[in-house]
Amino acid sequence: DLRHSEFADLSIPLVTNVDARLIRSGAEARESLIRQVSSPVRWRETVDYLVAEGVENFVEVGPGKVLGGLVRQAAAGTPVRCLNVEDNLSLAAVRSSLAAAIYAAGGSV
Repeated sequence: DLRHSEFADLSIPLVTNVDARLIRSGAEARESLIRQVSSPVRWRETVDYLVAEGVENFVEVGPGKVLGGLVRQAAAGTPVRCLNVEDNLSLAAVRSSLAAAIYAAGGSV
């Protein structure tokens, strides 16, 4: 039972698809995961939130590219890049692509 499971605070903030808002605590993560099982997903609101926060790169993990297409559709009119990781080869390609984008923007990896 998740209600009795201990969740550590998050080292990277997470935008939940139940509330379409940013969380940082382990308790919030546990509660949103519990609610996610029986609540509607707020996909469009989640993508809207991320785009409004300046997110330009989205990474879909798993076979296929359905979610990337849904991100592009939800973010219509906003330039976003959707990448896909489904195996070690595609993981290496995505890591390289994101590192190049960070470097081009003047950041460090």
